[in-house]
Amino acid sequence: MKKGIMAISLILVALLSMMPLLAQGASDSGSASGTMDKITIAYHPHITGLGAVLEAEENGYFDEENLDVEFVQFTSGASELAAMASGDIDLGYLGVGAHVFAPQGRCVILSMDSTDLSAEILVRADSGIESFEDLKGKTIAISAGTTSEMMVSMALDKYGMDKSDVSLVNMDNSGKIPAFVSGRIDAMAAESPFTDEVRSELGADNVVTLVSSFDFLPEKVFPQSWVATTAFVEKNPDIVLRFMRAYLKGIDDRYSHIEETTQKVADYIHTDYDIAYQVVGRTNFIDTAEMKKLAEDGTTYRYYDGLTDLFIEAGLLDPQYDIPAEEYVDLSFMLQALEDIGK
Repeated sequence: MKKGIMAISLILVALLSMMPLLAQGASDSGSASGTMDKITIAYHPHITGLGAVLEAEENGYFDEENLDVEFVQFTSGASELAAMASGDIDLGYLGVGAHVFAPQGRCVILSMDSTDLSAEILVRADSGIESFEDLKGKTIAISAGTTSEMMVSMALDKYGMDKSDVSLVNMDNSGKIPAFVSGRIDAMAAESPFTDEVRSELGADNVVTLVSSFDFLPEKVFPQSWVATTAFVEKNPDIVLRFMRAYLKGIDDRYSHIEETTQKVADYIHTDYDIAYQVVGRTNFIDTAEMKKLAEDGTTYRYYDGLTDLFIEAGLLDPQYDIPAEEYVDLSFMLQALEDIGK
């Protein structure tokens, strides 16, 4: 009887000594721990900046990873990154123009979401302005730190002009669109869906494109990405990996069911399906198989290197930040997540 009691005691001691290890193992796997981690992510109100994470939310992929996600809308990468720096935002979508901040250490790029084809510089058809050179002495509305500023800088460089040749006015899109429609500014730079709103209000025949993303293809590629701060990534690698697993499942859902995702986005941001869908035709979407291929053969890094070169050539980025993309792009979480979900 004493031998039996001693054996049971030894078993209990062994089990108790293993408890910290078991707890540690559970905490290392977010979906196994049973504890929901709350994260706040920044989205932009269109299918590229919202579609994949909305699919992940509605299809339960974040729940599977024990992530309680709060969505916060932004339309400017600069203000979004400021919110990240203050700790109000954990991860977020970044449009093309705001990538200028990545080589400066403001964020770490975790995954390329898609590439943009939608940036334009617009004038009204009745303005008498027929070419970009005609904008000398005219007012162009941009949103600083966004794709719109990048597009104007590229156009100035392309046509041998300087910023002093035009009057740049910094406005967010909520002010830029009515100012353009009413004729208070001569031109505006923006990307879809904001350019689509202009055409919807004025009529497509009353809007003229002077310069667009297509004018710089194929030499230039315009990636859109998901990012976080270095501090958040270093402190929360497990959360970043769990986010990526859910997000990447959403990427494939968006790619395979683009019309359905567009409807979900339209419902979420309270707009018409037709307006929401216009972004689709101006975006190059990729699935996870393509994402993996581009990452593994180095193409993704070359895209970001090219974008940094573009920022420097356009005078938007000081040459001191001409650093390899590998220093501000970390695709390890994406690649590990793809392996985890069997892709």
